[in-house]
Amino acid sequence: MDEAMYRQHVQRAAELTRRFRSVGFKSCVLKGVGMAQYYPMPERRLCGDIDLLVDGRRKDVMAWLRTQCEIGYVTWHHVEAKFFEDVDVEVHFFPIWLYNPFRNWRLQRWFKEQIAGQMMERETGFGYPSVEFNAVYSLVHTFHHLMDEGVGMRHVVDYYYVLRNFLRPSEQASTARVPLTAYDEVRGLMRRFGLMRFAAAMMYVLKEACGMSDEELLCEPNEEAGKFLLEEIMLAGNFGHFDARTVRPENETFWQRNVRKFRRQLRFVRYYPGEVFGTPVWKTWHKVWRIIHR
Repeated sequence: MDEAMYRQHVQRAAELTRRFRSVGFKSCVLKGVGMAQYYPMPERRLCGDIDLLVDGRRKDVMAWLRTQCEIGYVTWHHVEAKFFEDVDVEVHFFPIWLYNPFRNWRLQRWFKEQIAGQMMERETGFGYPSVEFNAVYSLVHTFHHLMDEGVGMRHVVDYYYVLRNFLRPSEQASTARVPLTAYDEVRGLMRRFGLMRFAAAMMYVLKEACGMSDEELLCEPNEEAGKFLLEEIMLAGNFGHFDARTVRPENETFWQRNVRKFRRQLRFVRYYPGEVFGTPVWKTWHKVWRIIHR
């Protein structure tokens, strides 16, 4: 079943790429079937929806989308676009964000510098980000899941294969390890984005749960933050579906949902105060943005 789903996603991703290319929009697939390409057996990675990052002005992309498909939920960074009955699609204007406005500004500036280089179509029929881009993006995406609802082991395994592909060019050498400068650049970006502690926590989880060696890790593991992250993964899971600590009432209002999420985030203040206290600022701004652009 997973392999059939994978083939279906590959077909749909290639079709989307052709349709966007036909009107001048370059694109690449984030996560999902794009991330699967870094696995030794891509067809075995479970795919959800297709997240298509498009290189184009929001106004132009939205105008074209309205002529092609049914538009669903619209946010600052993506829009739900119903192209197919069998696969859900989200069209991204930005890959991901951070709640802290200053760190998010730095992150978006880096994305803007990098996006054009990720749009090259591959043998699969669609583009997907380079391992260098994913070394940053996938880590930020995992952190965002932790802050928003919950992170699962799939995110950890994804990052395991990102780092393994960083290693691949030198694996045949007797001293197989990533060139120092490659990891130095990623570490430098994590410091700029205020995520070095989270990176160190992920390294602890990768070492304990996936058996990565110290030489393969991005940085030195942080045991305290890592144990906390691993506990959250085991208790909550992806999107917090298994989190018995969180009660989600039916028909939540916007404010009820975000108050619930913020209360959950208060557990993370000790490790990530900048993101926790940046959340109300971001949520308020985003609500105003959606009202203005409705």
